[in-house]
Amino acid sequence: MKKLLLGLVSLLSVGISQNASAQFSIQKDTVSCYVNSDGFTLDNFFINSGTADITVTWKVIAHNLPAAPSQWTTSFGLCDNTSCYSQIILDGSRTQTTAPIPAGPANGKGNIHLAYSELTNVTTYGPYYITIQATADGTNYDTATFILNKYPTSVSNVNNKSSEVMVYPNPAANDLNVVYGNMDVKTIGVYNLIGKAVSYYRTSGNSAKLDLSVVPSGIYFLRLNDEQGHVLATRKFTKQ
Repeated sequence: MKKLLLGLVSLLSVGISQNASAQFSIQKDTVSCYVNSDGFTLDNFFINSGTADITVTWKVIAHNLPAAPSQWTTSFGLCDNTSCYSQIILDGSRTQTTAPIPAGPANGKGNIHLAYSELTNVTTYGPYYITIQATADGTNYDTATFILNKYPTSVSNVNNKSSEVMVYPNPAANDLNVVYGNMDVKTIGVYNLIGKAVSYYRTSGNSAKLDLSVVPSGIYFLRLNDEQGHVLATRKFTKQ
């Protein structure tokens, strides 16, 4: 009887744990935009798919924004349903907690967004990224990345599409995200410093998540290729 009771308690605990982990997610793992000099916001949402209100604890875990006094940093604001936070949260040491988020689909109570007042004097155009990590139970975590580019003020159309390629996190552990926008990328190859291919991936859409779990630690290059095998862009990254 004692073993039976322990087994039931164990099953109940697993059920509770799975329910707690399933009730929270972030709507999109990556959101991105091109901006001009005016202010803008870039939205994402914490999703509560449970039945009771939750609060979400989150912080910035990575970014490549230029140091102040660049407007990319000094005009920066990252906002949840409690407040907007300035560049001081970028060092990753500050954790924020939302107000309660009700159950249901994406709504304003679960909104988290990146905001800039204006970028008139910006002279570097990106791409830049900010990655956050969030949890509703302190055990199960989800991440999301905001990607930013600014149109050069003297150019109405950016023709160098290879400048749109974003690779993160860098250094990478087990996964590497590659965002390439409207480029016609069909395959991505990973090459070591002597030019030997170590991994190869078929792609679709405008981004890819590369599994690097079997790639040894070191410095590598990505080659983004079209259907005919022509190299559209290259990027350097480090595997931890």
